[in-house]
Amino acid sequence: MDTATTQDRKSAELEIVTFRALREGPPYKEASGWRQAPAVVIDMLLHLLAGLIVAGLTGAESWSFFVTLVTAYVVASFVHRVLLRRWWGVTIGGGLFGLRWVESGTGRRPTLGWFAWAWLIGSLVTVLTVLTGG
Repeated sequence: MDTATTQDRKSAELEIVTFRALREGPPYKEASGWRQAPAVVIDMLLHLLAGLIVAGLTGAESWSFFVTLVTAYVVASFVHRVLLRRWWGVTIGGGLFGLRWVESGTGRRPTLGWFAWAWLIGSLVTVLTVLTGG
């Protein structure tokens, strides 16, 4: 891969688009928030369900239940939103609502590193929002 291609890939803009827009080709129109929000809620509920199952199976009580729940939630979130999204191309919620992250110019999936970075930033923003009540 030459330097220009690598530079283009690094500076590519990413968008959440519908499967239909992806089939129609560039330029891609970003999916509406009305489609994105329920997909995110479904994904978060799946992560919570995974956390509750793991915490329940460990038989932990009180404080240790909470710690196990949060740990399992974070692991499920990372595996689902980073590893499985890179492998499948979508999360379960995104698939149900026909949404996918793509590079706006090419339609290619983002890299594993990009997904990991986006997950980390999104998780930090979520935690800060919850802690500040805002």
